[in-house]
Amino acid sequence: MRKLVVLLLLMTTAFASCETYVYSATTDFSSPDTYPDCFGAAGRYKEAALCYSSEANANNANMYYKKAAEYYLKGIAYVGPSGDYPLRAPSYEYAGDMEAQIGDKALAANYYDLAASEYLKVEDLAGVNAVNAKKDALTVAPIKEEPQTGFAITSENLALGVIVVIVALVLFFYIRRPPGVEEAPVEVESTPIFRTEEPRLEPERDAKQNAKDKMRDKIRKKYGLE
Repeated sequence: MRKLVVLLLLMTTAFASCETYVYSATTDFSSPDTYPDCFGAAGRYKEAALCYSSEANANNANMYYKKAAEYYLKGIAYVGPSGDYPLRAPSYEYAGDMEAQIGDKALAANYYDLAASEYLKVEDLAGVNAVNAKKDALTVAPIKEEPQTGFAITSENLALGVIVVIVALVLFFYIRRPPGVEEAPVEVESTPIFRTEEPRLEPERDAKQNAKDKMRDKIRKKYGLE
């Protein structure tokens, strides 16, 4: 019944506290005398350490990382040259992981070497490569990113600059002449021009018509018809 209560508490992580993992390690594996019990207790202490680390409680986190490493190593004593002999390698590896979390690089490197030796005994080359990579990572200093002091021209910055220029041009022409609005015609005042009309000239009479008129006038005058 007690184990069932602990299991339920572990499943409801939203309401569980870091002490729940410690309680499980001390009650479910109070006197571990087999490899599975030691491995189980180490896992619970590791979960407690991760929980305290997420809460920025470095002291408790380091304490339970160390506790987990002790139980990973303790379980090796119960592993013999039988079918479970390959379990020695991951036990050393996980102990090295816990020491690396604490910051003890020398001790972590020692456990990684022991793990690599055990992996070679069972011809697990993938395991050897994995622990060697972890050991190498211990000596690699974290890269500190220096703040940029200038503007670096990259493809992203160049593309962003082109987009900004295009948008600026569109806004410029849009504000200068809004689309859909026609400009009203500008009325230009002009000075009226007065033209003087030239007198129309009477067309000259035909020479024959003039002769007839003269003859008619002469006859009217002779016979007193005027």
